[in-house]
Amino acid sequence: MTAKKEIKVNSSDEEQSMEESAEEQTAEKASAKESSTDEAAATGETDAAGGEEVSEVDQLRARVAELDDRLLRVMADFDNYRKRTIRQQGELMQSANDRLLGEILEVVDNFERALEHAGQAEDAAAVLEGTRLIYGQLKDLLDRHDVTSIEAVGRPFDPNLHEAMMQVESDDIDEGVVALEMGKGYRIGQRVLRHAKVGVSSGRDDAAEEDDQSASTKPDGDDMETA
Repeated sequence: MTAKKEIKVNSSDEEQSMEESAEEQTAEKASAKESSTDEAAATGETDAAGGEEVSEVDQLRARVAELDDRLLRVMADFDNYRKRTIRQQGELMQSANDRLLGEILEVVDNFERALEHAGQAEDAAAVLEGTRLIYGQLKDLLDRHDVTSIEAVGRPFDPNLHEAMMQVESDDIDEGVVALEMGKGYRIGQRVLRHAKVGVSSGRDDAAEEDDQSASTKPDGDDMETA
């Protein structure tokens, strides 16, 4: 009787132990499953973050490529504009030169006609009158293009307008004033085309002035004889 009880007790203990073991295995499986789920979630988040980072880098690269392409286009447009502007300026200058030269050729034609008739003309006054007419035609041409002569004689010397070629002693013209004009100067508008070649007064000669003063202070011969 006692033996049966012990066997029964032992059997009960074994069943309890098996149940506990089964519960532990179930808990371990659940824990392992939760761990696997957490790892999968973490891996998914990492992949998503990596994907977002890669996508942003691609966008930045595309933006840089777009800006680089726009820069190259702007540089090409500017270079074409610069070349076109230089070409247009050259064409305008050439056109202006052609018009001016065409007007000058008309004056040259008149000079040639005058020279042809100069040898046959018996009246020198007629030749002179023809020359004056041609000179007037040339002056009109210069006036149309706003070319005027530079005033020189009697004006204070101005290095911006005059080119000093020599100094001239003068009793009538103050020092530093243009006394004579050796070559006429011209300007177009306010821009000087050619400086006037001039001689500048150095004033009265000091030695001559001293001689004059000495002569004025020296007594006359008549006064000395009277004394």
